[in-house]
Amino acid sequence: AEDELKELVLKAAQGGISSAIHAIGDRANNMVLNMYETALKDGDPILRHRIEHVQLLTEHDVARLGSSNIIASVQPTHVLGDIDLVHKYWGQRGRYAYPFKSLLKTGAVLVFGSDCPVESMDPILGIHAAVNRQRPSGYPEEGFYPEERLTVAEAVRAYTFGPAYASYQEDTCGTLECGRLGDLVVLEQDIFTIPPQEIHTVKVRVTVVGGKVVYQS
Repeated sequence: AEDELKELVLKAAQGGISSAIHAIGDRANNMVLNMYETALKDGDPILRHRIEHVQLLTEHDVARLGSSNIIASVQPTHVLGDIDLVHKYWGQRGRYAYPFKSLLKTGAVLVFGSDCPVESMDPILGIHAAVNRQRPSGYPEEGFYPEERLTVAEAVRAYTFGPAYASYQEDTCGTLECGRLGDLVVLEQDIFTIPPQEIHTVKVRVTVVGGKVVYQS
């Protein structure tokens, strides 16, 4: 029940524990936002609460999410599979389905993941989805609500710094800096310079974890 969940979130916040709640539809996201705003007011204001999926929002709640310092933990590959579903069932409400760019503009912290095994765990495909908002086949030709496209830099940051921030580890990982974990990949092509529609074809050549090469092709 909503009241029971609200009580659990508030108790966790008062104990210094961040919450992560799955929410897909606009009503569910509105409900979770209400809970988190209460928890941030009556609990620890520096906690990093997050909503998993955040697939459909109202325009008003897009702005609320950014101003409330609530993390949007989203999976860009869902865009590829849900294009037709959104048009069929959500209609005009679908304008704020997977509103990545709008969320960034409000100041929201965007965290990318995969939702594997529901979707592919491949972050390259996820970057392709966030940047192009179209399937590798090129559908839809104009992109799914193309105004919500991200730059490659924004998508990469959401896959690297974003998860580190959400897990309170941004001082040790998430960026390549002296003294931080040496975790990185080397790609066969520069995804910042190739045509965006080709990003999904790029392969990993080297994987480095903790400064040691663990994969090479």
